[in-house]
Amino acid sequence: MMKSVVVLFAISFVLAGCGKTEKEQEQTEYPERKHGEGEAMLVLTKHQLEHIEFAVEAAEEISVTVPLALPGRVALNDRATAHITARVIGRIEKVHKVINDRVRQGEMIVELYSQEFLTMQSEFVQSEERFKRMTPDQTEYGTAKAIYESAKRKLQIVGLGNNEINTLADGHVPMAYLPVRAPFSGTLIAGEAKQGEAVQIGAEFFTIANLSKLWVIADVFEHDLPLVREGMQGDVVVAPYPSEKFPGRLTTIYDMVDAKSRTIKTRFDVENRQGKLKPEMFATVNVRALFGGKSLKVSSLAVMDSKNEKYVFVAVNDTTFEQRAVKVGFETQAYTEILNGLKPGERVVTKGTFYLKSERAKETFVEEE
Repeated sequence: MMKSVVVLFAISFVLAGCGKTEKEQEQTEYPERKHGEGEAMLVLTKHQLEHIEFAVEAAEEISVTVPLALPGRVALNDRATAHITARVIGRIEKVHKVINDRVRQGEMIVELYSQEFLTMQSEFVQSEERFKRMTPDQTEYGTAKAIYESAKRKLQIVGLGNNEINTLADGHVPMAYLPVRAPFSGTLIAGEAKQGEAVQIGAEFFTIANLSKLWVIADVFEHDLPLVREGMQGDVVVAPYPSEKFPGRLTTIYDMVDAKSRTIKTRFDVENRQGKLKPEMFATVNVRALFGGKSLKVSSLAVMDSKNEKYVFVAVNDTTFEQRAVKVGFETQAYTEILNGLKPGERVVTKGTFYLKSERAKETFVEEE
């Protein structure tokens, strides 16, 4: 009798198992969700995994470079730009060069008639003659030397070179006009000196610039500032020559933040020997910045936002995923630095995160009900 009861129980257990629906069997083998103590876990079914594309990557302690495209403009190099001005009162007697002319260092640009200049030459000749007659043992030798040096210095200040001063000292023949010369090789980019025009001290004849050495003033967004440093190299690209790269070097990071754009100005020194770059051209400076040193980083695609925190989905195994809060450091479009919450080697979901987020939201909604 007892043996019959055991057989009947076994048969009934088998029948009960056979009576389960396919869905119930699937849920038994692959429970859709479960919770670890204090953790948010998701376990996906075979059906879900077959229809959703997932990708995971391991968190790694790495150093990476981040490409930055800095918008900017080509500008004059202030250290290679000068105003050519009148150093004495006079009248423009002759104009040798006009705006946009290229000139060499020392080349004559303007000749100026000046009574003041003639007086300076006369004083120099007299002081030079007196000084030559003196000997070091004479009482007035020191005074004569000082007067001579002062007269010579005046001629140097107004623009005469040593050769011209020596010629004046030897021949005692004053120059009729004061030559105004280019202080360095460059291009006359502004100014309108006119023959016959009367000028006062400080009147500007031209502005000269060495256009073979230019600046590019580029903007760096506030959040990208830790990525740039003085001395780093960049490639300047301008619209007229999209396939050409003009090497530049970051020499200055400005100290002020633009209140409207939230950017910081930077300055790149750029060689322009072929003259293709023109001041005020729009430009882009492409740099590769070192991001965060060797620290734990993940793909930025893995990092999700909630109201109060950032989190990632950690792949526990092929079907189980843990939602884990993380503390992040510096973020870029490609990589995010992880300060806390992950260990090197742990795998995070980089593709399919929004599906997991949606499934997690459904679960949270059910729990709250």
